[in-house]
Amino acid sequence: MKQLNLICTLFFLALIIGCSPNGKSEEKYSVLIVQGEENISEEFSEFINNDYSIVKVEYLTSLAVAKEKYPKYEIEKTPAVFIFETDGGEMKKLKLKTYDTEEAIEFLQGTKKGSE
Repeated sequence: MKQLNLICTLFFLALIIGCSPNGKSEEKYSVLIVQGEENISEEFSEFINNDYSIVKVEYLTSLAVAKEKYPKYEIEKTPAVFIFETDGGEMKKLKLKTYDTEEAIEFLQGTKKGSE
């Protein structure tokens, strides 16, 4: 009986894994925006909803604060946008570092759920 339970359990696990799309979950992103004197938050507001795979957006208004909080990213000027692939919500892998807001917006437009 125990062997039958084990076989059934393994079968259902294989079935669940086999049915997941491409064997991995949808990518999610966290965005860090260092805006400096120029207020660019409105340009990114459209991405803060359930239509996009953005789980967190952090705005910093000062280059000095950004350099202190994130020294390893070597932020040189503002505006600066960092887009991270996340695992749950924590920053994981830097996907894009740019000082060009249009480049960041184009990247984020590609994160719309259901787009390929």
